[in-house]
Amino acid sequence: MAKFKSGKKLWFSIAVIALTALLIVFNFSSFYGEDGIFGADSLIRCLAIFVAMSAILVTEITVSKKAENIAALLVFIFNPWLTLETVMLIIGIERYALNIYWLNVLFYAVLQIAIFFLTQSTRLSVCLTMAVSCALNIANEIVLLLRGTPLVPTDFYAISTAMKVTNSGEWRFNADMLAGFCAAVLLIALASEFKFEYPKKWVRPCAAAAAAAVLAAGCVGIYDIDYESFSTSTFDTESTNNVNGTALSFYINFRKMSFDKPENYSVEEIDEYLAKYEEPDYTGAVIPADGEADGESAGAEVIEPDYPNIIVIMNESFSDLSYLGRFRTDNQYMPYFNSLLKDYPNGRNLVSVLGGGTCNTEFEFLTGLSMMYMPANCYAYMQHVHGDVDSMASYLGSLGYQTVAMHPFYEVCWKRNSIYKFMGFDDFVSGEDMANGEAGMYVSADRWEKGFGDDVEYIRTLISDSFFYKQVIDQFENKTSDRIFIFGVTVQNHSSYEYDGDDFETDVHILKPEGEFPRAEQYLSLIKDSDEALEELIEYFEGVDEKTMIVFFGDHQPNVEAEFIDAIAPDRNKFVNSYLTRFETPFVIWSNFDLNTGSKNLGVTSANYLGLKTLELAGIPLSPRYKLIAEAEDIAPAMATWGYYDKFGIWNDRQDTYKDEVLNVYNFYTYYQLNERNKK
Repeated sequence: MAKFKSGKKLWFSIAVIALTALLIVFNFSSFYGEDGIFGADSLIRCLAIFVAMSAILVTEITVSKKAENIAALLVFIFNPWLTLETVMLIIGIERYALNIYWLNVLFYAVLQIAIFFLTQSTRLSVCLTMAVSCALNIANEIVLLLRGTPLVPTDFYAISTAMKVTNSGEWRFNADMLAGFCAAVLLIALASEFKFEYPKKWVRPCAAAAAAAVLAAGCVGIYDIDYESFSTSTFDTESTNNVNGTALSFYINFRKMSFDKPENYSVEEIDEYLAKYEEPDYTGAVIPADGEADGESAGAEVIEPDYPNIIVIMNESFSDLSYLGRFRTDNQYMPYFNSLLKDYPNGRNLVSVLGGGTCNTEFEFLTGLSMMYMPANCYAYMQHVHGDVDSMASYLGSLGYQTVAMHPFYEVCWKRNSIYKFMGFDDFVSGEDMANGEAGMYVSADRWEKGFGDDVEYIRTLISDSFFYKQVIDQFENKTSDRIFIFGVTVQNHSSYEYDGDDFETDVHILKPEGEFPRAEQYLSLIKDSDEALEELIEYFEGVDEKTMIVFFGDHQPNVEAEFIDAIAPDRNKFVNSYLTRFETPFVIWSNFDLNTGSKNLGVTSANYLGLKTLELAGIPLSPRYKLIAEAEDIAPAMATWGYYDKFGIWNDRQDTYKDEVLNVYNFYTYYQLNERNKK
């Protein structure tokens, strides 16, 4: 028997229906494709599920106790399957291979049994399983929309950073998520109508014992999954999720996340290998006072090394999308940067991240260590830097440099306030420090909107590159040592690229390929602003008498419209070298003195080697650890998390061991630095 609910139950149901309706209205634009075509089928599907959901919510079902118990048990038995089907609706997947399908069902079944064991309620376990599973998968889809890659276990280490670099206006539902959300509410509402009542008191402990046994068996079954046999792409996690299912993919990534010792790992081998390199002479040349060649006579003068100031700018999302394919715009978006290429060393930087994960590029540059030797999908700063680690900052500091890290956002992002100390920086200047007391620590999303007060300059809601470079110049002018090393990370070009405020103008428009690409156009307009700010920075240092070099590069490419990327690079997935152009950013090394390089085009390198190149071009003697990295570069000139290019330009996937001894020692050294260095 069915009838309308009454009282508080009815009002609660009406509130849920109203909020769901508002959610659909607020995200109504999601029914339009990127091409502007209205998806009537998607809307009809969503509305049909919404109507069914509303009917179930306002209806009270009354049946006999026996029938209710049977219904509750049936819902309990079939809910893991229904949960997976709802999740598939949310993420827009129609089918999985049969074994993949049932492995994903197993995860939802184990979750449900675990909740049942704790609560002894079939109704609560069904509702919570559906709610938690759907909420996590909706979060996964939101991250995918914002960043271009789905959730992986390591994202939970970085959740505070993710909250600080997004705002609620960026969070949106697509058509599949809206339909899936309505389906989840429908099923939760239906399940809540049926409560299982234990016929005898002794049945409850028996049910708990049975649940414990089934839960143990389920956990053993999950633990025994041969996770190594599943393909998990570290640079195409969305495709991996689509093939393996979100639950199974998440589990596989979790199992692969541990930082295990490399095969045949040996600290003694590291020491022996490094011992073959001589420590460099840091004192400089010796001029004898009386003309003797040995310089040992009284009055010999030691010339202090003439090392330059080194300023490194890792520019947020700075990249040249023409690496992927040809397109035409009405205005040039990086003319000044391109003008530098004929006179200064430059090339492409292979990075390990896309659309986010800035800290990994930063980690590679500063430490000279490679993400290829790190657990797949990890965030180095969040998981694996727990104490002092050798870095460019600590090395240059030992040579008398003042070392300053700078970032015009909150100091807690990516744990930089502690990481930079571990790396040996003398000081860290964050956005709070640039705000003249108008900004405190980040405490809520309300601080996102131009949260550093009125004394800074913004582009959209983020501190501009131009303003940031003025802070860099101020640090240079007030340095406390003869030489300074500044490592600056900008924020201006951070996603998303949907800002519609009156104080920002999109002044770069895509003429070809034809289509509507507002995100790509806003991104290119931001790059144009960055290009102009770079010109301002270099113009200042052109007038400086002290030897100075500026290393400028992007941390990763942006997440813009997939349709735009597909239009300019339709065949990029056919060949690995073409695919990897999506992970290349430009770099240039400017100086106000002669760097004595041959060809200005240095080709493709990677972030772990770019720091090495910086030291070499600056004339800094290489320590044994940097000589090890240089030897690795001779064998593998560019590497990233999923493998490396050899010296012939052939791609090689990451392995457990390598045929070249130096690559294995480099692997050992990476593990040592992050896991054993601080145990001494």
